[in-house]
Amino acid sequence: MLGILNQAVLAQDTYFYHGQDYGSESQFGPLNVLVNVGLVVPGRLGTTNRLGDIRFKEGWSDWKDALSDQETVFENSGGYQSALEKEFIPFAHESGAWVPNYSLHFLGEGMLTRKMEEYYRYNGVQGDYLPKVLAISTVGFAQLTNEVAEIELPWQQRLDPVADFYFNLAGMIAFSFDGFASWFNSGSREYYYWPGQAVIDPYDSGLYNQGESYLFRFGTGVKWAFATGMPANGIGLSFPMDDMQFEYLTVLLGSDVLIPKRDQVFEREKNDRSYQFSASDIADEYNLAINTYWDRKGSLMASASVSIYPSAQLNINVYPIFKHQQGWSLGGYFVLSEEGASTAGITLSVTSVILGVRS
Repeated sequence: MLGILNQAVLAQDTYFYHGQDYGSESQFGPLNVLVNVGLVVPGRLGTTNRLGDIRFKEGWSDWKDALSDQETVFENSGGYQSALEKEFIPFAHESGAWVPNYSLHFLGEGMLTRKMEEYYRYNGVQGDYLPKVLAISTVGFAQLTNEVAEIELPWQQRLDPVADFYFNLAGMIAFSFDGFASWFNSGSREYYYWPGQAVIDPYDSGLYNQGESYLFRFGTGVKWAFATGMPANGIGLSFPMDDMQFEYLTVLLGSDVLIPKRDQVFEREKNDRSYQFSASDIADEYNLAINTYWDRKGSLMASASVSIYPSAQLNINVYPIFKHQQGWSLGGYFVLSEEGASTAGITLSVTSVILGVRS
């Protein structure tokens, strides 16, 4: 019965979720979004990746205070004009905060909400509104977790959660319209959510290998490709691997990040966080890398990132493609790093997070 319902759902207008049981799509679901979107920051940008070290209570308090007293937040940020320049107007401020606001919170989380709605419908949730409510709740909770975890960032973020809230809301509304959503999946244009394969080290509750990246490509034949997110950003080309253009090999000049080692501990007091930062401060936390991706109908099958500056790193992820007769699939990951932690392990299609160890 569920299989018949799934086919009926796919016969309707679905733009971002297609029920694939291979690659990154085989792991997609609420847990995938919570871990890869909600906890994408820990271990990056100078933060701790030990879940037990994150000051969730303080982060929640900061987020709640910022959203409940927005007038004070804008005043402390230099007024409404200064706040608009910092967060809303492209190229108006050296922080570059507008880039993730538009590329991740508006387009990324907007598309992801629509994809979650299609996921819930595909898995039997019926009604005009319940799938939408569940999708908004899933992505909204993931975004709240993200804002709370960002208490560990070295930069003061009181204005950031306010701006993120409005960009998230705008993206969810925009992608609720079929015309807007269809523009991003129309043959010559494709837009995909490519998560990491999250791992928790039971030795110290360190989270690593998680990720939230979005790939947009356009054109015919060989296509232009752009990636944005964490850890992957970049620009390059997507090359069709078959005549039907079901499979693509994408090569980008982009970014990657290091995995913190077990003995690497970040200790930062709340009052030590700076109010001023620039896009170059954030860029310094990334490695320049050459990133390669193999996808099948938008589901990421494997990726490889070779960092070339300032330190060397090889990061390989093979998503679940080796299918067992019981229906589940096996994948794996391998990281060899000069400055960060090295690690290797397996992943499964039945779960979005798995236990593992790192050096």
